[in-house]
Amino acid sequence: MKTKKWHRRLLRTLGVLGLLLVLLFFFSTSTIDTTPYFETSYYKNTIKKMDTVVKNMTEVKGQLSAGFASINITPSNVQSSPDTSKGQFNAIKLAGFGDGKIAIGIHDSIFAKAIAIAVNGKELIFISADMVSIPESVVVQVEANLKSEITREQLFFGATHTHSSIGNCTPGFVGKSFGGAFQPEVVTWLSTKFTQLILNARKDKQPASFSSGNIRTPNLVRNRIIGETGRLNDRLNLVSFEQKNGKKAVIGIFAAHATTIGAWNDTYSGDYPGYFQRSLEDANIDLALFFAGTVGSHSHKGEGEKFDRARYVGETLADSAKVLLKRMTYDSVVTMASTTVDIEIPKLQAFYVSDSRRISPFLSSKLIPEMKSINLQGLRLNNLVWITMPYELSGEYGIDLKNALQLEGYNSALTSFNGQYLGYIVPQKYYYYGNYEPRLMGWYGPSMGDYLMELKYRLANELTNSRL
Repeated sequence: MKTKKWHRRLLRTLGVLGLLLVLLFFFSTSTIDTTPYFETSYYKNTIKKMDTVVKNMTEVKGQLSAGFASINITPSNVQSSPDTSKGQFNAIKLAGFGDGKIAIGIHDSIFAKAIAIAVNGKELIFISADMVSIPESVVVQVEANLKSEITREQLFFGATHTHSSIGNCTPGFVGKSFGGAFQPEVVTWLSTKFTQLILNARKDKQPASFSSGNIRTPNLVRNRIIGETGRLNDRLNLVSFEQKNGKKAVIGIFAAHATTIGAWNDTYSGDYPGYFQRSLEDANIDLALFFAGTVGSHSHKGEGEKFDRARYVGETLADSAKVLLKRMTYDSVVTMASTTVDIEIPKLQAFYVSDSRRISPFLSSKLIPEMKSINLQGLRLNNLVWITMPYELSGEYGIDLKNALQLEGYNSALTSFNGQYLGYIVPQKYYYYGNYEPRLMGWYGPSMGDYLMELKYRLANELTNSRL
């Protein structure tokens, strides 16, 4: 009798536990939302905002002025009594790899650089840094520092996406996983550096001329989702400004991930974009910048191991840039238009559970920091169309828009990491494919890519007064 009672109690206990586990599973996960994006409220609201913004977009034409600046953002390791206002810290984790190391030294110094341009009183600043991304926490503080000087809409942020740079500046679980525990003092120091950089570039403005172009470099990039059969955005884009006194600045934009240096490294480095910039500056370019392009599905391809590979990719890319620069022509009178759209996004559908389920939006929101304002920015400068994005766009998506613009006679630049971060944006055909990009880093469901691409096409159409 006692044995039967014990069995019944055990079965009831197991049944209750089983029910609790089932309930926990269904309350902690949710089915993937496959609603067509054009039927959603976030899409309709964003289109209304975009229509309002573009109606107020103004175009200016006149003499271009440009100013250049650079600032060293390499932290110092100090074991006792660090002065964080001077960039001294006990420990900084190298950002980008989940298993990254604490920086113990410097292989090559890392920088933030800026170009300020103005036409008929309309001013914009391009800012890029040797960092894995530009943290929203830094952007918010820079905006506050400059509130009496310039607006957020005038700042076009970007990053080289090196994984051997400053961590500890993004709050939340995901920020900690990829860049170490959040340290507010790192954000304060970086914000001060970026603020001074922007002010220095503005002070340097003087009459200048402008040019842009692109050159194919298929030997340096590969499709890392499906390999050799995958489509490539293999174009190196250049944007160049030359002051009347002869000083020249060049921006390079390329789609290959800056991961030639892996998690084995424990020193600061700009990775291949650092070698690219130094190679141009050694060749009489006064200031070289690099912006990560459509890196959401593309990786590097080259020769050598470790830092030798970084050197090979960066310097070979710079050699292509030098060829292109020789045939670029410059204009001192330019037409400029720009706009910023605050976009809405779907609920989080992050972190794979099964092909039909992800972690619930409520739990996901505890792991990924909420973003106050998500900006998509566009610029036209003569025949250049530049769109900055708060995510890593697949090169397969990017090449379609770039080809459409080229058919209309426009060069184009699509750059990532403009101050917020929405993960990887890859074509819907890959959403259920079991690899890193869609499974771990695809956070907003299968329709997110097509939704964002429609926004970019609409933005490009407004900037060019055409229908791509």
